Amino acid sequence: MIKPNWASDHSLSFLYRMVIFFTWLFFKVLYRHKVYGLKHIYKGSAIIAANHSSFYDPPILAISWPEEVHFLARESLFKPALFGPFIRKLNSHPVQGDTSNIRAFKVIQELLASGKKVILFPEGTRAYEDRLGELKSGVAFLVLRSQTAVIPTYIHGTFSIWNRERKLPKLWGKTACIFGSPISYERFQGLDKKQAQKALTESLAESIQNLRTWYEGGAEGDPP
Repeated sequence: MIKPNWASDHSLSFLYRMVIFFTWLFFKVLYRHKVYGLKHIYKGSAIIAANHSSFYDPPILAISWPEEVHFLARESLFKPALFGPFIRKLNSHPVQGDTSNIRAFKVIQELLASGKKVILFPEGTRAYEDRLGELKSGVAFLVLRSQTAVIPTYIHGTFSIWNRERKLPKLWGKTACIFGSPISYERFQGLDKKQAQKALTESLAESIQNLRTWYEGGAEGDPP
């Protein structure tokens, strides 16, 4: 088992480490959370791209990846005097609108250029059904533009625990986070821009679906 860096990395703020630890404890106790695929840990900047069906998905990704991660959040969330500084210390970065606008792309590119891991949800919004929706091309654009990689990720259990139809989450269930083989921009260098974005997006969707199939098939061996 890989020891999570956030547990012992004193370059991270004390607040960040404590919040991540207690979040990990919360999911471990209530939802028996498990992590798979840490053999696919990727050094350097990358986008962690996952299916999205619940407000629980961002914290699950934060506690599952063994390194520090960064998030994007609506600019309005940073306006309250206490809450704004609090979420900034948890590596949240303000953007206007959704993550598909030019300003958001600039923020993400700056984070990637500085070697960070950034969590993104390529469906663009929480799913209405327990299945992977159509992926937008923004993640592919960023991977190709930044010349980095994307780590396909499947999150299990959050739809049944806290989906769009539920006002409050269930206080029981089972969650898991499965990381897959990184997809590098180098695989698509021979294609023109539009073809490369399309091919990378299709590869990402296929990888996330394969991770779900692997997990639901018994989670034997290493995830693809």
